Amino acid sequence: MRKILVKFVLLYFRVLAKVQLKKINPIIIGVGGASGKTSLSGLIFLILKEKYKVKQGMGKNSETGLPLNILGISINNYSAFDWLKAFTLAPFKVIFDWNNYDIYVAEMGIDGPFEPKNMSYLLKILKPQIGVLTNISLEHSQYFDTLVKDIFSEEREKEILDQTARQESLLITSLAKDQTAVINADDSQTQKYLDKIKANVVTVSISNSKADFFAKNIETSINSFKVNFYHNKKNYNINLNTPLPNHYAYSFLLAIAVCTKLGFSEEEAIKALEKNFLLPPGRMSVFEGVKNATIIDSSYNSSPLPLLDMLDFLKSREAKRKVVILGDMRELGILSKKFHEEAADKILKTANAAILIGPLMKDYAYPVLKTNNFKVESFDNFTQAKDSIQNLIEEEDLIFVKGSQNTLFLERIVEMLLKNPKDKEKLCRRGEFWDKKREESL
Repeated sequence: MRKILVKFVLLYFRVLAKVQLKKINPIIIGVGGASGKTSLSGLIFLILKEKYKVKQGMGKNSETGLPLNILGISINNYSAFDWLKAFTLAPFKVIFDWNNYDIYVAEMGIDGPFEPKNMSYLLKILKPQIGVLTNISLEHSQYFDTLVKDIFSEEREKEILDQTARQESLLITSLAKDQTAVINADDSQTQKYLDKIKANVVTVSISNSKADFFAKNIETSINSFKVNFYHNKKNYNINLNTPLPNHYAYSFLLAIAVCTKLGFSEEEAIKALEKNFLLPPGRMSVFEGVKNATIIDSSYNSSPLPLLDMLDFLKSREAKRKVVILGDMRELGILSKKFHEEAADKILKTANAAILIGPLMKDYAYPVLKTNNFKVESFDNFTQAKDSIQNLIEEEDLIFVKGSQNTLFLERIVEMLLKNPKDKEKLCRRGEFWDKKREESL
């Protein structure tokens, strides 16, 4: 009975969302990929809003998040009452909400291979005219485990990645000939689907000078991020007064590539980025901490490739001491051991001390660090860890915080270490709903 009800509710919101889009008839930009979707969506929005009226998905990228965002309905506590209210409000939105916009930037996230958690289902809700794919990697691999029978880790990893790629690639392979696919030319999985793309392809790269948008040089420091890139045989520079790891170069070039297809010159897109750029909360924000420490807050979420990239960023920074506070990377299934051990190997090369939080870090990363006589402590949750964290921090430390969001909520660590308590309003997951979730996880 519950399954039937869920299917009906999903169909109800999907149909009404489609009607709303048909009524408004915006240009739809679909943003997909294993990581960087929210940041890229935000960058595209920052540029486009200079000329157009733009609606942004704001991280609402699921089978329910997308249609509710299209309908302009917000759910705060996800209670039965909230869902009933949304159910009742939806048809009224379709009838009375004529708030037009030119472009809809839709973040499209998959959590598994089957409907309604996959890309094929999201494409039933909306059909982008421009599809942009950040990368294809193992982010929610536990939901693909049932499709793979091979027990050997290397072959299993390859098969799960292939299954993931089949879903992610639908965003760009479903586009028509007169539409546009913007892709990361350095991503090996995306490359496998090039011959299946009917749309016009625009490529972005930091290693291949033949790409349409090629980042020749990337410079990053604790206070700045600079990218020198080429397009149509011309040279351009992006200069930002904020620290970012190298993989953000992809996000900037992908955003500029999308916007040049919608009437922006490269100079206009760069100017808009430099004027408006602001990271979403919990994604590489920098704060002053207690004891004159510097905190790099990446507590919104964690997955293998972004974590390793950010640890490399940490390695290149000068600091009296580098402390990493890392939570589990969730939803990796049978590959959890491999990726947490890889994270531990990288910590050995990039940091001076570590606090690990969560059972996966404790089971897989902690033994690697301990065996190498690294300064490390491991805890199951924030409550157990907080006293040790406060005791560990020394004057002028560089502190990096990152972890998956499910039950860990490591933004509490950042809040605890802030020099200015008012900065807590700049952290991720604000509001009554998240306050309640944090309390439940203590």
